[in-house]
Amino acid sequence: MSSNTFFPTTEAAQAQWLANYSVKISLHALACGISAEELAGTLLDLRYWIWLIQECHPAAKTYLKRLTAVKSAMITGSSTDTIAHLQPPDFSNAPPAPAPGMQRRLFSQVVRMKASAGYSESIGKDLGIIAIADTVEHPVPEFFVTVELGPDGPRVRIDFKKYRHDGIWIESRINGGDWEFLAVDTVKPYLDERPLAAGNTHETREYRLRWWDKSQPHGEWTAIQRAVLGV
Repeated sequence: MSSNTFFPTTEAAQAQWLANYSVKISLHALACGISAEELAGTLLDLRYWIWLIQECHPAAKTYLKRLTAVKSAMITGSSTDTIAHLQPPDFSNAPPAPAPGMQRRLFSQVVRMKASAGYSESIGKDLGIIAIADTVEHPVPEFFVTVELGPDGPRVRIDFKKYRHDGIWIESRINGGDWEFLAVDTVKPYLDERPLAAGNTHETREYRLRWWDKSQPHGEWTAIQRAVLGV
């Protein structure tokens, strides 16, 4: 299967793409029919989007990881241990937040620019909005797992790429037990919010995926990925 897109799939590459677009859009806005008001809104969107990817989310993930260690030490540590209690990340210098829907506005703008009389292939290349065909075969889904804090406690987040398949079939096993069907998902991410089994203080959860098309699982299994929950 193949896809045809200009927007990168990884957040690191997205940050680079957004930074380039934020510099170049001012040079081409007038020729492509983008008003000064829309341009100002676009630059606001891009600045906040880049901040979310490069500063806000990484800081929050680091804080959660350290907080988990502090929680474990406080619950199971010795009374003689010295615990460095954490302060939440300081986001007081965050850029102004735009209205939700930054990606929708950006992609709509790209479509309108490409349809404008002043648009050219050289402008498209400069902005990075020339679609690149993906003809690489993907025999298995690409995915990664992370542990995050959900509304009811820690949970496992599974981000995946469908590569134009209908969805993915997920199986899981806990602490080396038997593989069991977990879910079929068609919209990322999948959130494994199962509580720890009765009597367990921690669990090693393993996951493997395969393709799901036309209501049937098929193809090879992915490599196994693991996440640890609990203390």
